[in-house]
Amino acid sequence: MKNIMITLLFPLFIVLMSSCQKWLKITPTDQFSASELFINKEGYLKALNGIYVDMTASRSYGNALSVGAIDVLAHYYHINSSTHNYYDVANHIYTDSTSIRIFDGIWTSSYKMIADANVLLEKTPNSPGTVLPQPYHAIVKGEALALRAFLHFDILRLFGSVWTADKITAPALPYALNSGTDLHPLLSPQDYLDQVIKDLEEASRLLADDPIRTSGVRHQENPAGDNSLYFRQYRLNYYAVQALLCRAYQWKQDREKTYSLAKELLTEINPGPNSKFPFVSNANATHNTLKDRLFSTEVIFSLYTNNRNNLFNTTFSSMLPKVQKLTFNLDNSDYSRVRELYDDENDYREDIWQLRTDNSITSLTCTKFESIANAPGQFMMPLIRLSEIILMLAESSPLQAEGVEYLNTIRRNRNAVNLNPTDRNALLQFISREFRKEVIGEGQQFYYYKRTQQTNLPRIDRLTGTVSMFLQNYVVPLPDSEIAVRSN
Repeated sequence: MKNIMITLLFPLFIVLMSSCQKWLKITPTDQFSASELFINKEGYLKALNGIYVDMTASRSYGNALSVGAIDVLAHYYHINSSTHNYYDVANHIYTDSTSIRIFDGIWTSSYKMIADANVLLEKTPNSPGTVLPQPYHAIVKGEALALRAFLHFDILRLFGSVWTADKITAPALPYALNSGTDLHPLLSPQDYLDQVIKDLEEASRLLADDPIRTSGVRHQENPAGDNSLYFRQYRLNYYAVQALLCRAYQWKQDREKTYSLAKELLTEINPGPNSKFPFVSNANATHNTLKDRLFSTEVIFSLYTNNRNNLFNTTFSSMLPKVQKLTFNLDNSDYSRVRELYDDENDYREDIWQLRTDNSITSLTCTKFESIANAPGQFMMPLIRLSEIILMLAESSPLQAEGVEYLNTIRRNRNAVNLNPTDRNALLQFISREFRKEVIGEGQQFYYYKRTQQTNLPRIDRLTGTVSMFLQNYVVPLPDSEIAVRSN
């Protein structure tokens, strides 16, 4: 991939306030060479952290792959004007300048981070030693492999074909296994996904002794002062890797393997009051001033961003002009789209939709990512959560009754009444609706629709109803830069 140059210079690291990014206690420098970086465990941890920092950029999971373009593709929002910033994206027009900029940025930044992960893997010794002792050797290598797989997998889910027998065997996408500048060969979606699984399985083996398994997420300062093995929700920890394996097998349409892996993962997590990822409590979900709108205790993997409020202000705020904001309607108080999605008005999840009045205009506003000082998950950008695993089990269970029970496990913990779908088709429809409620702003719903090959999506030009979706519109074209370098 000659158009993506590999650099050994990781990003500039910014010293944050002590209340921010407490899990990183490493003195940053403006820039450093590879020889200076990989001389001790602190250097390796700094390099690893650099990839996570890059993932919070707006062209990556800090916007485009979370609250922005990827969720616009999922038809969450009411966009009925050609002047809206996301109009072409919402209509799956991938040839306009805005779409080209967004998706080229995703492609380029993802492969840049993959390159950084490969540099780190190549510089990591084959075995632990004085420079990188255990447990840091396993953590660094395991997380770097998991990051490489995570980033590649989302490239497959966005730019790869719909998973059908006639599409998954033709060469399609490059899987970068090294940091060299030679052109990486194109793999078929089938071989590409097998490599994702291979990386994740190796990462799982390396992270078998992740402290999250014995001590939980450690969402507090280490009394001894070293936080490098704390705040594990903000890392691709062991459980996150297992969840990614479940995602990969589900994408592969291996229902039996998805079920067995998800069942094993859920058994170890042990949902309940003493779980490592307990369901949000009623008190936190309904708190008058410090609501946990992200259900942060349930998040298995997230990014840490101290820029959450800026994300809200530039994407959802009621003060934005209607050609910029993302909302369930335009500048009015119509609740039709909310009522269509949330069937129980007591559902905790509905509360993210608030009527806000600014400049004498009252409009419906998504407050999920509004940053509230001292509220749970204030700096969190969720990427994998517990409810996804439970809904995987609802979908993959061989027994209808068990699938329904998993579905209602989610609903009971959202303060919503039980449902009783009497056949599999009805169950799948309810799972789709529950998943849509769970992951608003988290960049997963479009992939759900693509995986399940939905041919009807919610309308974007009206507040209710559906519109036909052509399967080819689920495939974002490769950037011109990648096509050009392969045609030389």
